[in-house]
Amino acid sequence: MKAVLDTRFFIASLESKDEQFKKWARVTLDNLERKTNLGMVPSIVILELYKIQLEDFGKEVAEMRVNSVLKLRLQLMNLDLSIAIEAAKLRCKYAELPTADAIIAATAIETASDCVVTDDNHIKQIKETKTRWL
Repeated sequence: MKAVLDTRFFIASLESKDEQFKKWARVTLDNLERKTNLGMVPSIVILELYKIQLEDFGKEVAEMRVNSVLKLRLQLMNLDLSIAIEAAKLRCKYAELPTADAIIAATAIETASDCVVTDDNHIKQIKETKTRWL
């Protein structure tokens, strides 16, 4: 499975009290880390994760959590021209789609990923890509 990981995946795996969910998240990460280029993290996810953690827990926790994501054997995907154009098309097609979610979905589309790992309703509405959650 080639997958793009959404911010909500990381937030939920960090903050969930559900042990079954945490186990599923760990197995998902382990499976994506086993082979190069199967798991991708758009750079906008790092922005969102850092911002949320900074607001909720402060700079030290934000840096620790972002660094733990960056240490995973996942491919960090920067916003390039093809992803930017695909995200713009998605924003025009889906009026309520936030820009960050458009970039995440566009990353999945442009990399021919099997899915976006998320429970985000904004991304779930996009017909051009699939989502996966527990």
